Amino acid sequence: MKLSYKKLISTGLNLVTALAILGFSPKVMAESQAPSWGDTDIRILPLVTLENHGSFRLRFNLFSNMDLGLGADPTLNPTCAPATSPGVSAQGSLGNVKETATFANMRLRYEPTLRIGEIVAVHATMDFLDNVILGDAPVRHSVAAPMSVYAKSAFPPAAGFSGLRDSVRIKAAWAEFTLFDLIILRGGRIPYKFGLGMVRSDGRSPDSDFGDYVDGAFGKIKVGITYLFAGMEFPGEGVVSDGPYGYFTRPYDLDQSDDITRWVLGVDSTPETRAEKAKAAKALEEGKPVVDWGMYNAITQQKISSERVVGATGGQANEPDLMDVGYDDYTLVPRDAFFWTPSLWTRVLYRPKSDLTLRVEFETAMTYGWVTHVQSNRDDPRSKKSFLSAGAALEVVLDVGFNKIELLSGVASGGNTLGSWGILDRHTISTPNQPCYSLDQSEVFRTRKVHHFVFNRDYRLDSILFREVIGSVTNAFYFKPAYDRVFFKQNGWEVGGGASLLMAFATIPEGTPGNSRTLGFEPALDLWAKWGQNFTLRADGALLVPMDGLDRASTGQDASLAGALRIRAQVSF
Repeated sequence: MKLSYKKLISTGLNLVTALAILGFSPKVMAESQAPSWGDTDIRILPLVTLENHGSFRLRFNLFSNMDLGLGADPTLNPTCAPATSPGVSAQGSLGNVKETATFANMRLRYEPTLRIGEIVAVHATMDFLDNVILGDAPVRHSVAAPMSVYAKSAFPPAAGFSGLRDSVRIKAAWAEFTLFDLIILRGGRIPYKFGLGMVRSDGRSPDSDFGDYVDGAFGKIKVGITYLFAGMEFPGEGVVSDGPYGYFTRPYDLDQSDDITRWVLGVDSTPETRAEKAKAAKALEEGKPVVDWGMYNAITQQKISSERVVGATGGQANEPDLMDVGYDDYTLVPRDAFFWTPSLWTRVLYRPKSDLTLRVEFETAMTYGWVTHVQSNRDDPRSKKSFLSAGAALEVVLDVGFNKIELLSGVASGGNTLGSWGILDRHTISTPNQPCYSLDQSEVFRTRKVHHFVFNRDYRLDSILFREVIGSVTNAFYFKPAYDRVFFKQNGWEVGGGASLLMAFATIPEGTPGNSRTLGFEPALDLWAKWGQNFTLRADGALLVPMDGLDRASTGQDASLAGALRIRAQVSF
């Protein structure tokens, strides 16, 4: 058969194109033998999928008498108080709200996951307009809108320009590698939670405002019925070379001596893989108890600190501004800090019947350590503090049909802090500058042995006492029975409500402002509506009845009633 040269050229071009599509080039074909066709000659790329998760939260708040009618403490020096103290009225905490405050805020949280096959996953946590108060940045113009009452729009928040918060906050970004369902490696900035969240909480609860986002690398390996885990965290690197020059410079750590290191190790039996989670769910459906447990240990060390700079008179100054401080202005001072924080956690799930579920969960933790130089002054040997504290939390939840019965209980050790909680009110461990570290601030200067344990601030118990007045659970033990019932359930909708009563007492009465054991009682009501897993509307109101422990003994003032109402609408996806 005779072929024309045009057909030969066309056939050759088609052959080259086909070989290029299959991944072969004329050069490769010339240097090797003809390929043997088979399955191994086809490149299979891993399946890449993007999972979109997140939530939008709109929250309305009404607070009444959050300072308990006490006002600012006249014995407190505002220049030596934390910014959250009621004594610093301009930038103080919610404790400055003497009468009634109503406002609303929002947050859009986006948590995407990029999965590459079944082995690699990349995660991120981003918050948009995080807790931005609706109406806090009206657009003003010198001509069109000389006053905010004329504003027709709102500025997008930008730190230092139209507000103190940025519109977008990237909270976390990390990668995860799973090998043979036996080894799990994680690295990056990771939301970290252990157990109940009493010590470490990832801030993923619908009503959370904080969260622990840890820089580090971690590994887990399955051994028998549990996982062994270990990792290294980077809580602080000290002075770095980051500056205002953008991408023209690459930041790096200027010195290793001022680094803070934290080693984490322990065991955890919580299911990690899909197969393990399915096995646990199957055991629960078959009426078998499912028991998980874990032990967490964190060891933190720092020998030298660079947190302060040399002042004009030779004493230490406040926190430095990296934009204005040169490398030679920093002073390395001894810190000699060591902390060991162990935590033990266990959880039992039991479902003997389809309409009966019992959950019992318990966590206990301890802090032991010392800081030889709490104040950054190498000539002051008097600022050494030792730490020994402990806490525990218990949650018992019984679901019976449309009814839920809860009992929450816990304890946090305390010490004689001369009437200070040390979270929202005033310092108990350190002061921001050297002149404040004196007998005038006796709650700091005389507290040499720190025994007050502090729960994670995202461990939510109530609406007022521990959340807004004290700031967290510390120097206290509490009991909170609660009852909740589903009133209506149909077509994916559920409507219900309940009631609870918090009873709180001081572990060490000398550590309370009123020098008394009884702190207060907080009854609360809760109404809610749900549509599947995607929409929740909840309203909860509470009234704090303060007792002698919340009085102000230094001025003879008695604390008065406080109230709170929160309405939260949340869309999850």
